[in-house]
Amino acid sequence: MIDGVPCLALTRYKWNVSKAVDVGCGTGVATVQLAAMFPTAKVYGLDLSPIPQAVKSMAPPNVAWAEGNILDVDQQSPADDLMSREIFTPANLDYIFGRMLFLGINDWTRYFSTAYQSLKPGGIIEHQDLDWKFYRVGTGECLSDQWEWHKAVIAGAEQTGLSSHAGSKAAGAMEAVGLEVLSVQVYEFSFVPSSKTPKSQAMGRYVQAKLIPQYPDLLRKILGARITGEELERLTKECLHDISCEEGIYQKYIVTIARK
Repeated sequence: MIDGVPCLALTRYKWNVSKAVDVGCGTGVATVQLAAMFPTAKVYGLDLSPIPQAVKSMAPPNVAWAEGNILDVDQQSPADDLMSREIFTPANLDYIFGRMLFLGINDWTRYFSTAYQSLKPGGIIEHQDLDWKFYRVGTGECLSDQWEWHKAVIAGAEQTGLSSHAGSKAAGAMEAVGLEVLSVQVYEFSFVPSSKTPKSQAMGRYVQAKLIPQYPDLLRKILGARITGEELERLTKECLHDISCEEGIYQKYIVTIARK
């Protein structure tokens, strides 16, 4: 999806990296990849949930794992945990990587402010995230503005402080805390493979096999406090139909790179 690499900054910019963190690392796969790219650096994988033991066992020795939420970091009164003691300390990090954080961050100003404070001068942050709209391949026509379930999801997300534009609004949020935006690149995050966009084939197959089966749980998480029972079931069915309704349907996946 992004030129066959997990992160773009490392292919575009040259700087010394001795300490890096993968925020919201999930399964930890990207953390392991980063550690392999920086064999002499200390690379942290941070997530709210425990990392699978299978990934831990394959991680190189320069990886350390931490559980926690970056939004809980208080550099004026740090807690006694790995996240606050070793990772997000002032001017400590050379590289911060975050991917698909739109369901976990409900205060982007605090997130990027903590990142800014934790980066060394010249340090880089790379943010990869989606905008929650769906488009027709080859035209850029937005399909999702008329979908009832989509309107409900956007309203539910906004009520909990989540952003439906976590990708496209990242640059502005970075600049607001003092970061210098170096580049913004937009990719197509394909939900269905399309012959019109050959590069979408692998991504579309991955989404169909791995991500779409998770959508019922995603809708329950976002809508469950307001919509339940038959209504939630109906909206879920409409969602699963709409996001696979034609080949090449995609969301915009935006990679923003900035420097302190």
